[in-house]
Amino acid sequence: MRIIMILLSILSGICLESIDLNLPPSAAHNASSGLSIILDNPSCSFINPAFTNPGVETTAAYLFGLKTLPYYGVSTTMKYKSFGLSAGNYYIAHSVYQENISYLSVNYKIQNFSLGVSFRYLYNKVMDYHKASSIISDCGLLWKNGNISTAVSVKNISQTSFLEESLPIFYIWESCYKITKRGEIAVGLEKQDGFDFCFRIAGKYMIYKMLSILTSYQYEPDRIGLGLIFSLLKFKITYSIRTHQYLNLTHYISMGYVFKKN
Repeated sequence: MRIIMILLSILSGICLESIDLNLPPSAAHNASSGLSIILDNPSCSFINPAFTNPGVETTAAYLFGLKTLPYYGVSTTMKYKSFGLSAGNYYIAHSVYQENISYLSVNYKIQNFSLGVSFRYLYNKVMDYHKASSIISDCGLLWKNGNISTAVSVKNISQTSFLEESLPIFYIWESCYKITKRGEIAVGLEKQDGFDFCFRIAGKYMIYKMLSILTSYQYEPDRIGLGLIFSLLKFKITYSIRTHQYLNLTHYISMGYVFKKN
């Protein structure tokens, strides 16, 4: 059923972002069902601009197992004193349909709080049909205190339209608790205009110093994510899979490098 929606979106020119596919920006996000607060990836700022995880990360995937629908991404985050700056680009490369999302975010930390804003440039092209673009604004807030952290964000706070159609507004809440030095658990709620609340829960556990496991469950719609994180010095490789109600598994792989925090 959803593959029909994808094909219809390509023919009608509606961007994939606007039909609630919620494409994760990294393999870790694919495993955590989109929860960023349990992760330390540079791409977390794409979900919530209040996050600052210095480093660079590249991602590749075949969406829903379709070799004709490759998805590539790169993101980088830098920190200087109380400021954080992130930038990235994500690209869907189909022979008929192309979609490109570039983003820039900045945040500022005040004691236990971090405030951030971001701008996403969305470019969409359907062969022999149209080319269109829009600029979308997001905002976010992060609070940390010991083993507990909480974040909220609003995506498309600018209420941007695309091809005369209003893009959805997302309200996202996440909270994480560090149970032990090796393990933590996170929960989150996401609300999109016209849809019910989406509930997510994720867990992360460091089996060895070089190996961690990520798993998650999402309700409405039901989806399960699972991933492995291999770490060596400042390098990191993540592989993950995630189910879908109607389509095949999506396999992700990401490679990253951690910058030294200033």
